[in-house]
Order: sequence, then C-alpha cells, then structure tokens
Amino acid sequence: MQAFRGKRLREARLARGLYMNALGDMLGITGTAISRYEDDIDKPQYDRAVAIAKHLNFPLEFFLQPEWPELPQIVHWRSRSAETKYARDMTEQRMVWMCELFSYLERDVNFPVLNLPDLKLPDFRALTPALIEATAEAVRKHWKLRDLPIPDACLALENAGIPVVNLEITSEKQDGFCFHSEALGRPFVGINTLRISAARARYDVAHELGHIALHRLVTPQQLRDPLLNKQIEQQAHRFAGAFLFPREAFRFEVTRPTLDYFCALKKRWGLSIAAMIYRAFDLGMIDEQEKSVLYRNLTRRGWRGPLQEPFDSPSEMPIERPRMIRRGMRVVVELGTSKAAIKAALNLPEKEIEQIAALEPGFFRPAAEVHSLAVAKRQALKAVDVESGEVIEFPHATKRS
Repeated sequence: MQAFRGKRLREARLARGLYMNALGDMLGITGTAISRYEDDIDKPQYDRAVAIAKHLNFPLEFFLQPEWPELPQIVHWRSRSAETKYARDMTEQRMVWMCELFSYLERDVNFPVLNLPDLKLPDFRALTPALIEATAEAVRKHWKLRDLPIPDACLALENAGIPVVNLEITSEKQDGFCFHSEALGRPFVGINTLRISAARARYDVAHELGHIALHRLVTPQQLRDPLLNKQIEQQAHRFAGAFLFPREAFRFEVTRPTLDYFCALKKRWGLSIAAMIYRAFDLGMIDEQEKSVLYRNLTRRGWRGPLQEPFDSPSEMPIERPRMIRRGMRVVVELGTSKAAIKAALNLPEKEIEQIAALEPGFFRPAAEVHSLAVAKRQALKAVDVESGEVIEFPHATKRS
C-alpha cells in the first residue's frame, strides 16, 4: 500500500501505549519491521495494513491520510520530571488530534477569537509574586470577571478563545497540560479528569492559564532544566490561586483561616481547602508553622488526598465540562453535515472524537441521530450558558463546498 503513511502508524501506536516489539508480536512480525513502516522505508501489504488497523482499533483510512503539519513544540506538563516519556507520548498524540478536529470544525464555524490582554511581562525569571498576582487580576479585569467567584472556569477560557478538553488519562502524574498551535493561532488546554474533584479540575484549568499568561517566551531548553521548570510550575500555582480567588476578595472573606471556614467557602469559590491553606500562606495571612498545622489537621480529619475533602463528590460539585468544541460539532451537524461524514473526514476512532469533543458516548451510532432543531445553513448561531450568561457565537457559518 503505497499510500500508507508511517507517521500515522507511529501516532496510533503511541496513543495505544505500545512499544514497536509489542505491536510486532501482535502481528507476527519484528519490531524492526514496524520501525521500517513508521520510517516509510517499507510499505505494508493490504492484508497487513488491515491487521494493523484492527489491532490498534483505528479505521484503515486513518493510516492513508496526511498527518497534521505540526507537532507541539512547547508543552507545559504538571509533574514533568516524574512522568515517563511514553506516558507523555500517549497524550501528545491526542494533542495533534485536538488540532485536527478543531481545524476541521473551523472550516464551518467561527469560534471566539483569542482574547488575552497585552501583558508585556518580563522574562519569567524576573517575575515576582506581586507581578503574578497583578497579572491574574489583569486577566480577570480584561475578561470582566470582577472580584467575584468564577461560575465556570472552563467557560471563562473558552469564551476567550482557548479550547479546553477533558481527557481521562490513566497516568496519575498528568494533571493537565497546555500547548500553543502556530497553525491555528491559539493555545489549547487539556485536563485529566480521571478520579479528580471539581475543585481540582478548576485549579488545573487556572494553572494552565497561568502558563499561557506568564510563560509565552519560555524555550524548550528552559523547560528541560529541572530547576527552571520547578520555578515555572510554582509561578503557575501562584497564578491559579490568584485567578480563582483574588487577593483582596480572599483577605475580605477569610476572616479566620481555619479548616471549617475554608470548608464553608469551598463551594462558593470552587477552590479546594488545601489550596486555600496555601493561598493564605502566599498572602502572608499565616506563617509556615500555621500552614503545617492546618495541613496536619486536614490529614487527621481524613480530608487529604484525591476525592477526600468535603464536597468532592460529583453529586455535590459536578466537574465543569468544556462546551466550545462540542457546540462546534453540533453546529456542523445542524448545518447539514452527517455524523458519518464527520467521522469519515476525521478517520479517528469514535471514542477518541467523542472524548476530545466532549460528546456523549455513542454520538456516532445511527440511533443517536436526532435532529431536534432545524437551522438555516447560513443563519448565525449563538450558544448561551445558563449559569453565567456568557455567549459563544458562531456567526456566518457556511456549509463547505
């Protein structure tokens, strides 16, 4: 099959977390043969290409289409030093597919333009805590959020033109990531929502926004430096706390920095008790010893660890779900593109598309074809969020010729 593209084989293999030898064993060939396929030195026969697609659970057509023209050059990872390269590789393939899916939708949908303030920040090594606090306040002001709780952190980013994607990544060392696509002219944020609370997910969203706001000029070499990477992560942590719970509001509302008081504020501000303890320390409201005592008491109450704090249950505080790509997908369907045509254009496994686009499982099954609304193909479409009143508008969408 001369049209078989080795880079697509590598994408699919890495996304499934397989070494070359492991995939080779499945197919009854050597890892070297897989390597030669991936490097386009050899091309598989049709029967073997079909077997590759079957074992990797990808449409055969995926391996025949041109790959996305860029790879993420700078990716901000949480706990980068503790994570394996293979685990990162699995997620990085999905970053590429996020770009492909977004690019496909962008042909028909005008997504919100990127809307970030012009911050004119110095090199990250010169950033002070006060400047990080001021930057978070500047972003909130630019987005007209005032010093009030943010009803939905995902929506705040998406209304500013930053797509957010929730992924269920089996690695516990990947909390979130962000990267910038030069081809699409915007950053993307990904959050690992596997076994985490709503407060943790909101914090991760704000943390990645911190990287976008503070670290636009960071180089790959600097990210690979353990000490510099630690500094970059600490700055993003400070930004996250400041973005979700601004300093003046925090000082006004936290009259007593106690666990019970923080617990009472958690649902209102959407910030974990553990994060509020550190926020109080950052703002000089408690010292190192008081911080340690609060964390020890958090442990004694059984409130420390994943899903252990009060209100961590999804029934009490549901995890915020991205809307931007999902709404774009639904707009394309309403414009008359069939779900089968979307799937054929992307040539990705259904589950991958559903996860990236935040679609309900089974979206592409024939029984899921529901046309509840008739929309003129050239009609401007708007999606209004019921919680905050924020609007995502899709003007002048047109059907592809």
